[in-house]
Amino acid sequence: MLTYLSIGLGLVSLIAFMAKCNKQRSVGGVFIKNIASLFFLFTTATAIYYNQDFWKYGVLILIGGVFGMLGDIYLDQKWVYPQHNDNYLNAGFISFGVGHFFYIGAIFLHMGFGLKDFLVPVIVGIVVAAFTLITEKPTKCHFGKFKAIVTVYCLVIGMMTGTALWAMIQTGFSVQYIVFVVAAALFLLSDIILSSMYFGTKNTPFNFVINHTSYYFAQFLIAFTVFLIK
Repeated sequence: MLTYLSIGLGLVSLIAFMAKCNKQRSVGGVFIKNIASLFFLFTTATAIYYNQDFWKYGVLILIGGVFGMLGDIYLDQKWVYPQHNDNYLNAGFISFGVGHFFYIGAIFLHMGFGLKDFLVPVIVGIVVAAFTLITEKPTKCHFGKFKAIVTVYCLVIGMMTGTALWAMIQTGFSVQYIVFVVAAALFLLSDIILSSMYFGTKNTPFNFVINHTSYYFAQFLIAFTVFLIK
């Protein structure tokens, strides 16, 4: 199946990228990374083809993935153009945040959620944002002038996680939403590691691998929910 082939090729591209850029970033490595991102978009597109009854859910997931890819591209530019670090970092946060809103929208559309269903996502979002701020010093992260946008982003990704959790509970722990919750957890792990790399002192090869592995697994799992959704 094309969906499984796309996932496999995406993971091969990811391994090639990490092998090339684990010690030093390069333009060639970033190109390979973008190919890996294209594969999670292609995975979503093929899943829409095979599961056309839920194309609206799939299209929202696809758009969210596009914003995720854009966010990744922006963050990579901060290494290429360090003089514009602030602009690219802010653009990356905004793009990923918008992508998470599309993921939230996909779940709300599929589940037929209303305003009352925002309660759990908002609570989880507030908890994630508060936890991030409380642990800033213990984790030796220094958000500085980025504290506001980091807080808003944490609220949004927490809401995405909370939405997936609420959907999983409401569907009696359905496979597609178990997968979505796992993906959300991997996203959180990726962002925790990324924070330690960008705002702390842990920009190590090990963290580089964990950050990218958890991020891409998250994106591919979310794309695969389009194939699983019922």
